[in-house]
Amino acid sequence: MRLAFLVWGLCVAAIAPVLADYEGHQRSNRTLEGWPVDAFTLVDQHGKKFAQERLLGRWTFVLFGDTHCDQPCAAALAALLGLSQRIARTEAVLTTQVVFVSLDPKRDTPPRLREYLAPYDKHFIGATGSPQTLQRLADDMGIGDQIPRDPGPSNTGPRSYPGSLTLVGPDGFVRAEYLPPFDVPLLTAEYLKTRFRK
Repeated sequence: MRLAFLVWGLCVAAIAPVLADYEGHQRSNRTLEGWPVDAFTLVDQHGKKFAQERLLGRWTFVLFGDTHCDQPCAAALAALLGLSQRIARTEAVLTTQVVFVSLDPKRDTPPRLREYLAPYDKHFIGATGSPQTLQRLADDMGIGDQIPRDPGPSNTGPRSYPGSLTLVGPDGFVRAEYLPPFDVPLLTAEYLKTRFRK
């Protein structure tokens, strides 16, 4: 029991600087908290399988969009980069991952996803899959009705995305949806609080 309290104390001490001086709240939606993410199979930016198993044991931020979505995706990825930098010296960084899910598999090939994510963080994962799989995954994460439908093969311009971040826990269940605009210190604080709530 003493060891458990000691470990907890060390964790609190490690993240205290991250949480200090922030009393506001990052806007979030918890209506789907506790919803399980069903099995899925995507292909990542290295051409490898990315499936449900890669969510287990980690806290995963999922962003839906495509490499042409401009501001909503760029703002969310920049916020996630800031969060990653803020937790870089804590144990939380070891079990945190970011997955950018492209809803445009025709244009967003693995090389295109690699190129798009390169300016952010080498650990960020880009993935895409069949339209049916992508729609089911978006539905599981509670944003299926917020994403634009593909109007057809003539669509070559940007589509509008909500730019929200879905947090999936290490058990594969949705824990929260964080809504833009993002405040990196507040987003980080809310994320770390959610980890402690489990």
